[in-house]
Amino acid sequence: MWTDECYMEIRKGDRIYYKNKQGQTHSGKAVLYGPAGWVISCDHGAQVVEEQKNYLGHKPCKGKREDDYFGKFLNQPYFGK
Repeated sequence: MWTDECYMEIRKGDRIYYKNKQGQTHSGKAVLYGPAGWVISCDHGAQVVEEQKNYLGHKPCKGKREDDYFGKFLNQPYFGK
């Protein structure tokens, strides 16, 4: 299961655990940061994980962890919105 529960520490490649509308726990790999939260790649398609809605925790990936600077830059309130 997950080892960290701080949403702000998620980086690309981390395994993110979330719950769906039925309350089931699923996981996927963090791909990019979008306007609604982190987009993750799962077996059943791409999902969006939001901090307050369905985020449970994450497990850091092995090796060098890179942040999604470009995705976070584009989603700043004073840039594109």
